[in-house]
Amino acid sequence: MNPIATKIRKLREIHGYPQEYVAFQLGVSQAAYSKKETGRTELSLTVLQQVSALYKISLMDLIELTLQDLLITVVRQQ
Repeated sequence: MNPIATKIRKLREIHGYPQEYVAFQLGVSQAAYSKKETGRTELSLTVLQQVSALYKISLMDLIELTLQDLLITVVRQQ
């Protein structure tokens, strides 16, 4: 699994959102979102921007931070 896909899955789990909710927020089907989250399809810049807005994190943090550092940042914000 690619690192960004892992990050978006973990972010969703930390916030307690089902895939259906995140998919709705991104304007895609649950099946399409599942493929993004598992790394079977590419994540576009637009999707990355939407994900970062949904979880109230910067796009740069989503891309550059390690999974552990990203999760620490998100937990501290809650």
